[in-house]
Amino acid sequence: MAGSVFQVGEQKIRPGVYVRVTNIGEPPEAIVPQGIVAALFRASWGPLGEVVYLDNADAVSNTFGSVGTVDTALEAFRGGCRKVVGYRLGSGGAKAAVTLQDTSATPVDVVTITAKYEGVRGNDFAVTIRDSLTDNTKRELLLYEGATLLQTITFAKGTTEPQDLVDAVNASNSPYITATKLADGNGVLATVTQQALTGGTDPTLDGTSYSNGLSAIEAIDWNVLAVDSEDPAIHATVQTYVDRVRSEGKRIIGVIGEPTSVDLATRLANAAAFNDPAIVYVANGFKGSDGAVREGYKAAARVAGMIASASITESLTHAAVRNATELVGALTNAEIEQAIQSGALVFSMSAQKQVQIEYGINTFVTPTADMDAGWKKIRRVRTRDNLMDRITAAWDPLIGKINNNSDGRATLIAAAQGIINRMVAEGALLDGTIYDDPNNPPVGDSAWFMVAVDDLDSAEKVYITFGFRFSPDIE
Repeated sequence: MAGSVFQVGEQKIRPGVYVRVTNIGEPPEAIVPQGIVAALFRASWGPLGEVVYLDNADAVSNTFGSVGTVDTALEAFRGGCRKVVGYRLGSGGAKAAVTLQDTSATPVDVVTITAKYEGVRGNDFAVTIRDSLTDNTKRELLLYEGATLLQTITFAKGTTEPQDLVDAVNASNSPYITATKLADGNGVLATVTQQALTGGTDPTLDGTSYSNGLSAIEAIDWNVLAVDSEDPAIHATVQTYVDRVRSEGKRIIGVIGEPTSVDLATRLANAAAFNDPAIVYVANGFKGSDGAVREGYKAAARVAGMIASASITESLTHAAVRNATELVGALTNAEIEQAIQSGALVFSMSAQKQVQIEYGINTFVTPTADMDAGWKKIRRVRTRDNLMDRITAAWDPLIGKINNNSDGRATLIAAAQGIINRMVAEGALLDGTIYDDPNNPPVGDSAWFMVAVDDLDSAEKVYITFGFRFSPDIE
């Protein structure tokens, strides 16, 4: 029995050597997801009131179309994020539909073709029922959107066509329509040409729409939030949500904006009123190379994508805005300084005549006893959030698995110090250490620790003095 396994505290009956395996190294560091924007928007198509994972801009258009405020998600991708957690806002609405009949002398309603989602887009659909042009044993349903053929579905020709069509439509897993049989009729579908679906209406928004959306995305991993609203009341709801979930351990950032039609003084006052490291307020906008203006929620969504895509060691100060050609709501030097003092992020023109983010700041303008001026900078908020996320993710699997003694606490300290050291090597921190909190000694199942770090900032204000001397002519 030499070498057999023993459990801690176990005393074997037979003499011999017993073994047990333990891990004395650092636990593996958990991966903290980055680069993900959560986007709440309105649309005339797509899953309603559901979270949808979108991997690129094409997925946005394919899933939700282009009507409404879908550009919230599109702008996030244009800002560089790698994934969007999309949520279509609203409730109610209706799906467009058309009823097909048989060929009886007194036609019978036999099949209903229904748009897959609520919304007015379904009203642009039309169906054609005809004999197949290539197989005389088949018939076809052709689905059009305007003049564009979206889908062709083939079904058996004969005396059970209503059921055969329904089966074929539903088996096709069509992204556009579903089918329901109403009756058998005489078994033969009447031929129709471009018969329109009607009755589609968009969902409506009410006071709970945004709250429902925020609740739906809460349990999902994402980093930056963008919403399609420019309403200060909705912005207040966003701040309340962001602050609550941050207090519960989900360290996220919300980005909001108002259009330049709002008086500048009002915009700056609204920005300063947030006074929140986790809220970024975008105060002006830009025009893209496509000629479209991005301000308000669109500009905010672009910034959300830029924040999510940036490394935690990368500042957004003077970050160029891709495909931007000119400013919308350009500010004077004095106004830019007022905006900075108000915690408003603004776009300006660089020396290279590129649209850029002037200063990568959030709305935190008044430091507190617990939060220093470093919390004013988007980069430093993300660095500090990342440090906390990485340490808590590494510690969480150890909860309940180690003793609350010097050895157990040393395991926690070693895991956290390893993360700090890696972040120093990554250029996120200057230095740092973790130790037992001397003011709160461990007791029972509780232990307290202190982390002291110096985080790095970017070189954003560079001062240079030029000394010149006038030399008289040499005789």
